[in-house]
Amino acid sequence: MKAALCGMVIVFEVVVASLALFPETALAHERRAVGKYQLVVGFIVEPPFEGQKNGVDLRVTDAQTQKPVEGVEGTLQVEIAHVPTGVSKVLKLRTIFGDPGHYTADLLLTAPGHYRFRFFGAIEGLNVNETFNSKSGGGGFNDVESSGDIQFPVKIAEAREIEAATRGAQAAAQKASDAASLATNLAFVGIGLGALGIAAGAGPLIVGRKR
Repeated sequence: MKAALCGMVIVFEVVVASLALFPETALAHERRAVGKYQLVVGFIVEPPFEGQKNGVDLRVTDAQTQKPVEGVEGTLQVEIAHVPTGVSKVLKLRTIFGDPGHYTADLLLTAPGHYRFRFFGAIEGLNVNETFNSKSGGGGFNDVESSGDIQFPVKIAEAREIEAATRGAQAAAQKASDAASLATNLAFVGIGLGALGIAAGAGPLIVGRKR
């Protein structure tokens, strides 16, 4: 019994140690060989949720020696794109303190769905132009999820919902303003036509009186 228990403890410790050495294995990330390097890409926090601070997650190692590759933040950039809207932005990478070869670019995600990361520049002189997609685009890391389902106890409107409501209100106000302007213009036209009608009717009366 003791021997079996000791064996289970040893296995558990090995698993924990493995996760500590390779934390990205526990996350939804994508691995890719680029030249002699291995890139592991995803979001810093998985799964990512709309409205929460997150970031691009990049780990670069030498595929042969498994040693972390440093200095990449000065030669490599990332373009992040929200595919449903087509909006994209280029961000600079920064190092993560105390974790060589690990890089990020800070994000505050404001819309759910399919995201795309494109890393371009160089790694130790090797030209790089690699694109990584989230899962709905066939990639290996998670799409951004709406936070509505996990909000408790009160559901708060997301920034995109507030923006959409504001745009709707502005459009409705503009439509009402246009309708009011049209009505005013038509009223002025009616008054003008009425005045012309009165003038036309009064003409013969004036001529008759003069006779």
